[in-house]
Amino acid sequence: MRLFSLKFSPACARRRRALAPLARDAICARGAGRALAPAVWAAVLGFFYLLAQPAEPRLFIVPSLVIFPSLALLAALCLISLFDARYFVIPDGPVLFLALTGAATTLASAPEEAASRLAATVTGFLALRLFGRAYEALRGTPGVGEGDAKLFGVAGLWLGFAGLPSCLIYAALSALVAAAFAAWRELLRNPREPIAFGPHLALGLWLVWSVGPLEMG
Repeated sequence: MRLFSLKFSPACARRRRALAPLARDAICARGAGRALAPAVWAAVLGFFYLLAQPAEPRLFIVPSLVIFPSLALLAALCLISLFDARYFVIPDGPVLFLALTGAATTLASAPEEAASRLAATVTGFLALRLFGRAYEALRGTPGVGEGDAKLFGVAGLWLGFAGLPSCLIYAALSALVAAAFAAWRELLRNPREPIAFGPHLALGLWLVWSVGPLEMG
């Protein structure tokens, strides 16, 4: 089984161009992007929070290196979120990009944590993959897909074991808010209609990276 499959075709380019209207709708909370608006605004607040921090060591970030990996992370997560929201699929290209940049950031900022981050990557992927298969076996419908599992695995590479629980909590809360908002605005045809989980998982990763993990206890 191949973990990643990269495709470069005119069809892929057309699909990427079609994401621009969805991005504008999400920012402005209108049309097809309304349900994503809370997640988008939370991500923007996280970005400004990150910029406002003083130049001192933080849990996951080396200050002298923060801006470059953060911008790369945010750009890739935006593409992943829009793609999943529009097409219900997470493309392998941005996920592979995040894996490579996450590995480079770890080696540059905290090489002593490389083995632990790799273990968190494997654990995150397997945990969400097994949950998705168990959910489908019990409910008869897909829960989280392989793309979501890959993204959560990459979150382990960026955040380590310490950040994975908070990432998942942020994602679940964001998904609940989006589902409630969509139901309130009558954007769902029926209550059992699935929603894309990728944007919320991406938000969870971004919030833990930019704001930090939730305080447990």
